[in-house]
Amino acid sequence: MNKTIKYIFQFVLLILIQVFVLNNINLFGYLNPYVYILFLISYQFNNNLSETIFLGFLLGISLDLISQSAGAHTIACLTIGFLRPYFAMFSLRLKLSELPKNLVSKETRLLNKIGFLFLMVFIHHFILFFIIFLDLKSIFLILKNTFLTSLFSLIVIWPILTLLETKND
Repeated sequence: MNKTIKYIFQFVLLILIQVFVLNNINLFGYLNPYVYILFLISYQFNNNLSETIFLGFLLGISLDLISQSAGAHTIACLTIGFLRPYFAMFSLRLKLSELPKNLVSKETRLLNKIGFLFLMVFIHHFILFFIIFLDLKSIFLILKNTFLTSLFSLIVIWPILTLLETKND
């Protein structure tokens, strides 16, 4: 399958799953897994930061428009779209030009993959909840929601990520 078609299909499918299935799951009344960021996690590295930021914007604004939220998903996706190469460089201990084209591959070491995944999910969730609550008095609530929702999201994302693993070309 053409990579562009594959990414478009993945983009649309993750948004639909998030909106129609996962947004209706509330574990303990408030934990909701955010799996749509898997698109930014699994998207190829091609040294084009503006493309990744634009896709992060599209992902966030699509989710905000469909779920009628106030832009928190857009801000969180834009931020991790921008920080994504730096998280990958930190996790893999490589320069930007040395990053593999696809970080979600069988060749990437498990600890590197876990570090990258944790950084992406945790920072996304922290920004998301900070924007939602928008109050420093609620910092403990923000941190609690960030930690627990990140853990729940990671538990849901990990099996999907292992299914998406590919060989590096």
